[in-house]
Amino acid sequence: MIGTATERAALLRAGRQAFPGFRLAALAATGSTQDVVRAAARGGAEPGYSCVAGVQSAGRGRQSRPWSTPPDTALLCSVLVRVDHPRLGGVSIAAGLATRAAINLLTGYQASVKWPNDLLAGDGKLAGVLCEVEPAAPHRGTAVIIGVGVNLRVTDFPAGVRGASLHTLVAQPPSPAILFGALLGELAARLDMLRSAGMAALLGEWLAHSVGIGEAVTARSATGSVTGVAEGIDDDGALLVRANGSITRVLAGDVHLDAREPG
Repeated sequence: MIGTATERAALLRAGRQAFPGFRLAALAATGSTQDVVRAAARGGAEPGYSCVAGVQSAGRGRQSRPWSTPPDTALLCSVLVRVDHPRLGGVSIAAGLATRAAINLLTGYQASVKWPNDLLAGDGKLAGVLCEVEPAAPHRGTAVIIGVGVNLRVTDFPAGVRGASLHTLVAQPPSPAILFGALLGELAARLDMLRSAGMAALLGEWLAHSVGIGEAVTARSATGSVTGVAEGIDDDGALLVRANGSITRVLAGDVHLDAREPG
């Protein structure tokens, strides 16, 4: 079970305040927290069903890339939400902002957001967010499984990975349980904002903490790559890149900050 008895009690309170249907599967180890929550979604679970694990054997990031950390060194969690409005693309933006805000709330550290949902500490990746969609159920909306991984006490990263860990940035990183409790509250708040007012409600916060806007970038997606100047995001959360006098919308992919990152 995750955390101390006191931390678990606090997490359960925070979860129920954020999501009335909150339920928690706390596992020492699993293949992927995403898969646990996806199975629950297919079984009709309520919004707020969550999974937290100490270690994953088959964790993944965007575009099915492996995501792994040593046991008990990171927050590894997934949350089920259900979306009954047309602003589905905003869920990932809300999740990234919520993760950044939870870290800041507990530690004071101001991470940056790199589209679509990496959190950066300097040039190192501190956290990542993955949103996966299940088909809409009748009268229940589209199920979105939000996966979050935050490096809390990771001392080594795989070769070629530019990582960052919170323990090198603050005096005392929060435990996974405490951070997850804070994340749930921040996530619920931003999802409510998205539902009621659309992406406009999140845009100011996103621009205040994003990196790369107004800079030369190369965005790579399944449909190809485009090099130009990142101008912002639209109502669907797509990155807007100006190249050759026109705007290209990038719905999903990776962004390379041309002026900051080596080729």
